[in-house]
Amino acid sequence: MSTPLTFTPIADIPSIVAKGKQFYRDRQLNLSHERNARKIDLEFRIRQLQKLYYSIKDHQDDIINAMLMDFHRAPQETIALELTPLLNDVLLIIKQLPKWIKPSKVKDRSAPYMFGSIQVEKIARGLALVISPFNFPLLLALTPVANAIAGGNSVIIKPSEMTPQVAQLMETIVRDADFPDGLVSFVQGSIPETTKLLEDKNIDMIFYTGSPKVGSIIATAAGKHLIPCVLELGGKSPVFITRNFQMSNLKVALRRLFFGGFSNSGQICVRPDYILIHEAHYDAFVKESKKILNELFPKLNKDTEFTHMISEVAYERISQKLNDTKGQSYVPESYLSEQKKSEVDNGNNLFLPPTLIYGVDWDDPIMKEENFAPVIPIVKYNDLDEVIDKVIQYHDTPLVQYIFSSSQADIDHILSRIRSGDCVINDTIIHVGIQEAPFGGIGYSGYGNYGGQHGFDAFTHERTIFKQPFWMDFALSMRYFPYSNKKSKLIQMANEQQPSFDRNGRRKFDLAEKLRYLMGVLTGLAGYYFYKKLFEQR
Repeated sequence: MSTPLTFTPIADIPSIVAKGKQFYRDRQLNLSHERNARKIDLEFRIRQLQKLYYSIKDHQDDIINAMLMDFHRAPQETIALELTPLLNDVLLIIKQLPKWIKPSKVKDRSAPYMFGSIQVEKIARGLALVISPFNFPLLLALTPVANAIAGGNSVIIKPSEMTPQVAQLMETIVRDADFPDGLVSFVQGSIPETTKLLEDKNIDMIFYTGSPKVGSIIATAAGKHLIPCVLELGGKSPVFITRNFQMSNLKVALRRLFFGGFSNSGQICVRPDYILIHEAHYDAFVKESKKILNELFPKLNKDTEFTHMISEVAYERISQKLNDTKGQSYVPESYLSEQKKSEVDNGNNLFLPPTLIYGVDWDDPIMKEENFAPVIPIVKYNDLDEVIDKVIQYHDTPLVQYIFSSSQADIDHILSRIRSGDCVINDTIIHVGIQEAPFGGIGYSGYGNYGGQHGFDAFTHERTIFKQPFWMDFALSMRYFPYSNKKSKLIQMANEQQPSFDRNGRRKFDLAEKLRYLMGVLTGLAGYYFYKKLFEQR
């Protein structure tokens, strides 16, 4: 039995934000009085992540059921594409956090810095806001939250209102994790509640996953307060099947394409959105793709394990495109026969069958924007550079591009011309499960990334700490007032680096650079012994 989602009263949102910010500040204050602050802080973060992990594990069955109620999500998809990656991400963060959190040392051999100590530490940003989407409502909320906690932040989660059962269950998971009050808070709601959050100056960072349209709105709102963002957006991700593709691999390629294109009913930001196939392979592709589609869906109807569209709006949007397309649509034969046995599907259950659309051109309605549905248009081409030009013209900077080819030259050619967040060769979508690789967009598909340490880095700020010994003033006094030509020449001689190449680009031996370094060392040592002797005399 589904339960309606209760939205957070807008009047309560400022106090929720203030509470999260105060929790962060109080923790930093308490840590500042600890002798082993780094150790205590690390242990605290790891303990919270451990509790989060087991709370998710304890609610696995509830998660599967909530997904089923919200949009008829196939249990296997929830296990394979959401639960397992989420749990693995949390375990990786717990395992690697002691290494990630350590300050790093920096060496600088130039005169002003060679005897100082330089280190870079990663500090929390403060209060992070995580705005998550409906398509993977738990994974795309709690993975950023785990990274935020690992980074030492407090967090506010704004789940998608389109998956109300998961949104409520997420609050239960966090409550059962028994976090300190204020570490992780929730704001439930839609546009008005999100708008109120974005107006608050106490937010220190925003992590948003969703559409480019909303991402632009969030970036604009954040810019008013100079709040940094990570925007994980979408776009139309192309699939290239080149002239040099080995057709003996077509069956495997199609299974991989349909796995990526139809899982979660196509509601995946990295899904292969459209296929570009060389004309030499087109006829064989059409024939084999129909065969494989029927093999993968031998018995298909609204009650089988095939995820539904998230909402009536989404259903109507893609249905209109299917009505308007000039291409030829093809659905599994089993779906057509099942329809004959029962009433014609009228969309009330938000079920759409996996659909291939052949003979599509670039101006077709189905090619205008990201489909985010179980629909894959197929475009025939005859020249690789021309079709690349079309991709750049219509849908530049996709979140990912897929290349099916047996030619490394073809692969390199496409990669050199099209900017994309990621690229997958001869497979689809599973790259998002590579735990320690960065995932993120470029251009229209977003900015910033996460995954492994990249997620921890996204929620932290790198702060350089430089400590200069007082005895070094012997060598640094030339920088002080009053200025003079003599001091300027000494500063230039001591500090200005010289190129290791001449005007024609030829490498040259830089004796002056070596002498400058030696002079700096000798000057520093002289200063050290001078101040040491002076101290002993006193």
